[in-house]
Amino acid sequence: MKNILALSILLCGIAGFPALCETPQSALEIDIAVMKTEIQNMKENIKNGFDNVQKDFDGVQKDLDNIQKNFDRQNNIIIACIGIPLATLAIGATVRGILAHRRSRRDLTLEQQIETLAQEIETLKQRQIVSP
Repeated sequence: MKNILALSILLCGIAGFPALCETPQSALEIDIAVMKTEIQNMKENIKNGFDNVQKDFDGVQKDLDNIQKNFDRQNNIIIACIGIPLATLAIGATVRGILAHRRSRRDLTLEQQIETLAQEIETLKQRQIVSP
């Protein structure tokens, strides 16, 4: 019986103890204000984090733009290195073709002159043979 009595006194003491430990209303308000400021600080930290991420993305975008400009320059250099010699070869081939065509026309006219002169020589030979 002593045990039951001691146990019930102990349980009553435990049941009454939390009532003595309750926090006053002002302490709750202070805790709520602290939580609100912590939440506000977290929001600001998150906002600053997003701003930093945005700045990083802007930096990456600038780097990508610089890389694109470098690729464009390299492409222009490659095109120039390939295009200029090809254009030179094409112009040279065209000029050689024109010169060869002129030579062939000149040769053709010379051959025609040679043929007409040969015919005249033949006619003169025949005249001389006919009328010595």
